[in-house]
Amino acid sequence: MSRTLVVIRHAKAEHGNPGGDHERELAPRGVEDAGALGRWLAGEGLLPDLVLVSTAVRTRQTAELVLQGAGLDAGQVPTWPSRGVYDGGVDATLAAVQEADDDATTVWLVGHQPVVSTLALELAEPHRSDHAVIEAVGAGFPTSAAAVLRTDVDSWSGLGPGGARLVGLRPRNLG
Repeated sequence: MSRTLVVIRHAKAEHGNPGGDHERELAPRGVEDAGALGRWLAGEGLLPDLVLVSTAVRTRQTAELVLQGAGLDAGQVPTWPSRGVYDGGVDATLAAVQEADDDATTVWLVGHQPVVSTLALELAEPHRSDHAVIEAVGAGFPTSAAAVLRTDVDSWSGLGPGGARLVGLRPRNLG
């Protein structure tokens, strides 16, 4: 079965918050960019069956606005917040993906840099991925960027390093 993982970096956030990093909210540009990303994902036919999201305020806001931009209400798609996606690094973020419901064929993961780019590159099988996309992801992963990976694993629990094809990126002109 073909599965799609869309790895998203949260939209542009405010520089600080009295409540600390976890409580940072989106900046006005981030609100606009998240909606645009949602419209792009919908136009590419990449609507999610499940959204995995960091517990940070900016990522939860990003997920909600990207869903709205895609024409979906937050209640229409199961959303699983994970503290591990916020501060657990690549291994904890991959573990969150591996716990995804196998009925979900398209999963969005909304997280933080540098974990999102590192995870996308770690999952990408170099010989079956788009080399220009691999180079672009390696050059940088700005806010509101999304990397699209496809895999043929039977279960999300079987996804691991080199187990997917990195096939798309928005914005394409990274680097």
